[in-house]
Amino acid sequence: MTTGHLCIIIQTYSDATTGKTILILETILALTPADYDHLARAVQVEAATNTMDEYCVAVSILNRVRSPRYPNTVADVVYAPGQYEGFLYRRPSAKTSTITRLLDTNKMISAYNIIGDRTSFKGQRMLPYRVVAEDPMCDPKGNFFHYHWQS
Repeated sequence: MTTGHLCIIIQTYSDATTGKTILILETILALTPADYDHLARAVQVEAATNTMDEYCVAVSILNRVRSPRYPNTVADVVYAPGQYEGFLYRRPSAKTSTITRLLDTNKMISAYNIIGDRTSFKGQRMLPYRVVAEDPMCDPKGNFFHYHWQS
């Protein structure tokens, strides 16, 4: 893997006049091998393995990196105290297979198309609190995604 590998995140806005969502640009977020390592570790403790949920968890983390509400590096987001419950129980090494999957730009774009700019998610034990119309899921065994302002 080379330094500066690119992960594409599509960014959109809603036109105030028409109410339509409009694609305004493609933001390229340059990720280093270390970024992918941290991202993979978080995915391994938070996502349903080998499912679209892995990509959606990764995109939610990258959404945090892009947001002014959170730290601006993958490591600082991933290891922020109290943010990712999976790290309370284990701190795995990043698996090469997970990193390889996260390099799939098409899957990352598909994940973004599902969760949009959502920065947060909750796991299976919180499913009774999911609002189906507002909180998308990427896999039935995975997490549901929401915005920071939703509780």
